[in-house]
Amino acid sequence: MAVDPENLLDEADEAFDKEDWDTARKKFKTALKIFQKENDQKGVCICLIGIAETYSSVENWQEAMRYYEDCLKIALEENSEDDIYACYEGLGDSYSSLEQWDKAKEYYEKGLEIARKIDDKEGEFSCLINIGHTYSSLQDWEEAINYFNQSMDIVKALDNPELEFLCFIGIGDAYFGSERWETAIDYYEKGRQIASDLGNKEDEASCLESMGDCLVSLQKLSEAIEKYQAAIELAKEAQNIFAHFTNLIKIGDAYSSENQKPEALEYYEKAQALAQQIKNNELIELAKECIDQLSE
Repeated sequence: MAVDPENLLDEADEAFDKEDWDTARKKFKTALKIFQKENDQKGVCICLIGIAETYSSVENWQEAMRYYEDCLKIALEENSEDDIYACYEGLGDSYSSLEQWDKAKEYYEKGLEIARKIDDKEGEFSCLINIGHTYSSLQDWEEAINYFNQSMDIVKALDNPELEFLCFIGIGDAYFGSERWETAIDYYEKGRQIASDLGNKEDEASCLESMGDCLVSLQKLSEAIEKYQAAIELAKEAQNIFAHFTNLIKIGDAYSSENQKPEALEYYEKAQALAQQIKNNELIELAKECIDQLSE
């Protein structure tokens, strides 16, 4: 009895949703052989992209790129623009993860051209914000802000607060990178408001931490400590121990910079106790280094 490749795709998608990457990959590869035998190039592209995504999910970027490139050759021959877009975005993501920013930007720009051609607003947003991030990584802050603002224009049409949050944070990070602290704080606060409205305590804590970092740079240490304290409370509610630890260390650093050693020691020891609680040796060592530096 012949195996229906469409059923295999459904099974692959189900395994993918369960993060069972090996099973998903096997299902996609089995379906791929059937589609190749039937000369169904659309089916072949679906499988190749699916296989690439399973490799991306385990950070095997080289294998992911190999399958995206195989798919791209077919998609270009077939003029399948949605598959071409998926390959460009996937290759951009892979190069970005490998910190090859210029190559990532090259593929995101190609993806942007296709997204605009097929009027895919979410795809256009994705490429714009990713190009913004590549410029930030290259420390070209003005171009980063330019692309983040373009992505914001798309978000307004999509009416999607989660995507709007990403724009505000991207712009805030670019202003932070260019040492325009006050403007960065304004954008982090806009992001914080959205995160609060959405009930996302981790994102709200992250915004408060970033605002604290800006205030440290502005030498407004008491205000910075208030932001870090507020971030800690949200991190506790979200059970994000790493964010909790990080903000404890940053409060200690703020006190240490003012030569308030007893207060700094108090927070470094709190961070050390938290790290010991979760038995994270790397964090334990980091807290110990901070404590040791106080006695130097």
